[in-house]
Amino acid sequence: MKKKIFSLFAILLASLVVSACSSSESVSDGKGKAGDTIDIRISGQSPDDHPSTQSLYKFAEQVKEKTDGRINVKVYPANQLGDYTTVYQEVGQGTIDMALISLPGELDDRLRLNFVPYLIEDYKDIEKTIGTDSYVFNKLQEINNEQGVQLLGFYANGFGGIGTAKEMTNLLDLGEDKGLLIRVPPDDVFKKPMEDIGFRTVTIPYADLYTSLQTGSADGWSGGEASLNYLGFRDVIKYFYSTNDFFNADAFIINKNLFEKINKEDRKIIEDLSEEMMAKSIETVENYDKEYREKLEEEGIKVVQLNEEEIQKLAEHVRKNTWPELKDHLGDDIIDELMKQ
Repeated sequence: MKKKIFSLFAILLASLVVSACSSSESVSDGKGKAGDTIDIRISGQSPDDHPSTQSLYKFAEQVKEKTDGRINVKVYPANQLGDYTTVYQEVGQGTIDMALISLPGELDDRLRLNFVPYLIEDYKDIEKTIGTDSYVFNKLQEINNEQGVQLLGFYANGFGGIGTAKEMTNLLDLGEDKGLLIRVPPDDVFKKPMEDIGFRTVTIPYADLYTSLQTGSADGWSGGEASLNYLGFRDVIKYFYSTNDFFNADAFIINKNLFEKINKEDRKIIEDLSEEMMAKSIETVENYDKEYREKLEEEGIKVVQLNEEEIQKLAEHVRKNTWPELKDHLGDDIIDELMKQ
């Protein structure tokens, strides 16, 4: 009886090993086979109804269709697989396959490169600044590769602004105290420009931000575009200033080893669909920002829309005063190259 049980166990174990080997063969050498299938999990940080999540669902459908079912993609939105820092590390390790998330400066300061203040001023500058042919993209590709991650592109979410519970009357008096305590993310890329403009800053966990605005522990916050101000804080802010101080773009990433092992035909499909998704986000982001500014106004929030000259004034001040301060975090070579461009 024991021999029979052992034999059955041996057969079961062998079948599992064969199954595992069969699965890994599909991505073993970058060539693959026509009948192989690969299951891929994509982690997203935005809610289910957010345009970026809806784009991921479409991406998953198209990948399965265009690879004739060789690649099956499942989307996990709203941080279901963990927050962006944890997810990024797992993508590098290969325990999560793909993600559409913010790049975490906690692991490497240089990963915040695309969030440098006033890197982008206007919608027409997005593609040339963070597109796949740009310095920023290629530098971040290099940095991501060091972490075992392949960067496929950036999903455009919108220009950042400042949401406040109190009115601000001297925004363009640069360097002068604004009389407001502004919550900023715990990163100098976000903190230093606000301080150089004239805000007093405080780092409050994002999860506690709503309560802080509600109780007056903070007078406002920086770090979100119009849609985030509307979706998360329309009940506790009264003003939104469209400063365009940074451009919010999520990184579309995949484990580097997995990407290199996928057969060339399917890898090209993933690349092409990724570029298509990124291009569509850039094409629609201006209207998306406009839509949510209008939604804020419908809620009775005063939207202060800065003109091109005013944004340029802010941009020049921040580039002159803040960018040199970021050399310790991003490196002289990166800031020098940005200054040239």
